[in-house]
Amino acid sequence: MTLSSYLAECTGQAKFKDVAILSANCIKRWMIDPATKLIKECFIDVLKVKEREGAVLSCHLTGMAIEGFHVLAVVSGDESWKSLANDIAVAAMRHNEWHTPDGILNVGSNEDVSKSTDNNMFKGWLNRGLLVAYQHNRTNEPFCNLIRGYINVQFNALYELSRYCSSYGCQWSGPYVGPYAHAQATAIDTLVAAVGVNDI
Repeated sequence: MTLSSYLAECTGQAKFKDVAILSANCIKRWMIDPATKLIKECFIDVLKVKEREGAVLSCHLTGMAIEGFHVLAVVSGDESWKSLANDIAVAAMRHNEWHTPDGILNVGSNEDVSKSTDNNMFKGWLNRGLLVAYQHNRTNEPFCNLIRGYINVQFNALYELSRYCSSYGCQWSGPYVGPYAHAQATAIDTLVAAVGVNDI
C-alpha cells in the first residue's frame, strides 16, 4: 500500500492509486487489531476466509501503515485514511508493551541483538511513519507536539544509552552492544525523524 501510494503520488496514474486503495482496505479489514488499533502480522487462510491463529502486533508494519495511509489520503483525497493513520499513530506511541516505563521503544528486547530479526532491523520504521504523520499534520499542534516528544525520547535514548562513538545498538534503552549493521539501519530512521520533527 505504501509503495503504491508513493507511485500514485509521483506518477499521477490512477492504477497505482486503485491498487493502494485495495491494499489499504485489505489492511483495514484484516490487519488492524480492533483492541489496540495496531497492525498485526496477519496470516489469512484464503480458502476459509478467516484469520489464522497466532497473529502478533508488529511495530514496523504499524509504522509502514501510518506512512502509507497518510500518503494515500493525499493521493485519493479521502481524509478518512489520514484520520485512521492518526489513530494508529497515537495507539502505537501509547502501547505499553512496546515501551519501557520511560517510554523508550523496546521492541525485541528479549531477542539476540546479533541477529537481524524484524524487530532488531525495522523497529525504526515506526519513527519514520510518525515523521510522515508529523509532516501531514503541521496545523494540528497538539498532535505534532506528541509526535515530537515521542521521537525525541527515542533519539535521546539511542544517542545517550545505546551508542558507542558513531555506532548504535539494537536496544535503545541500552547498554550498547555491537556493532551490527542492522542496528545502524534501524537507528537511521530515528535519527532522520528527530531531524524532521525538530526542523533542524
